[in-house]
Amino acid sequence: MKSKILFYFVFLLSITISFTSADELKIKLKIENEIITNYDISDEINYLISLNNNLKKLSKKQIKILANESSIKDKIKYIELNKYFDLNKKDANLEKIILQNLKYRLKKNSKEELKLYFKEYKLEYDYIINKLYVEFLWNKLIYEKYISKVSLNEKELENKIKNTIQNKAGIEELNLMEIVFDLKDNENANDKYNEILKTINEKGFENAANIFSVSSTAKFGGEVGWIKTTQLSDNVIEKLSGLEINKVSKPIQIGNNYIVLKIKEKKIVKENINLEAELNKLKQQETDRQLNQYSLIYFNKVKKGIFINEL
Repeated sequence: MKSKILFYFVFLLSITISFTSADELKIKLKIENEIITNYDISDEINYLISLNNNLKKLSKKQIKILANESSIKDKIKYIELNKYFDLNKKDANLEKIILQNLKYRLKKNSKEELKLYFKEYKLEYDYIINKLYVEFLWNKLIYEKYISKVSLNEKELENKIKNTIQNKAGIEELNLMEIVFDLKDNENANDKYNEILKTINEKGFENAANIFSVSSTAKFGGEVGWIKTTQLSDNVIEKLSGLEINKVSKPIQIGNNYIVLKIKEKKIVKENINLEAELNKLKQQETDRQLNQYSLIYFNKVKKGIFINEL
């Protein structure tokens, strides 16, 4: 899907949470011919906390629920990817991209520093790489399946940039966080939004993202990073207009899903604006948005055909 996947981490030294280190090995879930054990759930808990330390604020029960859901999601992707890729044969270039992203987001200078960091959470470096490798391959699969269906109106995008930067000394950039949510049967957007707001107020935005968001940024507390307003849709810009720093937006419908945004910081970038470069960024942003929609649709379709047995 994305040529570059952003990783967002909050780094805090902490005591690793482990619930099953002294437990007998037990099979908790069977998904087709794959199994998930209590040890797998324990590793998943530590994995999620290593990506978002704020999860330590949740109860053990809440964290276990998240780890269960995350493990199931990853296993479903793994089963589907096995139909298209030899998962035992690693792509060296893809591993390099994963390593570079990890070093950048965790502010580490080497693989050895990363190994030491994850060791604090009783996790092997190869385990982390394999987890992220599945995510990257899933994005690659979605890209190959759906890139031909992505539709861009380049003239409209170009006019949008021209209108945004006309007579301005610079471009506004926003440091954003997101929660992308969908609606299950018998749910409505307002009730789901209120539930999300309640969790944000009680547990913080990062944890609410882990609990509710279907975006790839969920595991990293919903961190998006700095985005130029020229890269945002008119609908999103309108909803963010007047929104104060650290406040949460109303739900914004994006395709079949809804997005809730939080602005962490704002700044004006004063620079010579390269129209072609800004257009390419906007095209990439819109491409990613459409592919994310296809990814969610495809995953839900695959999940319906997967037999999940909780033991």
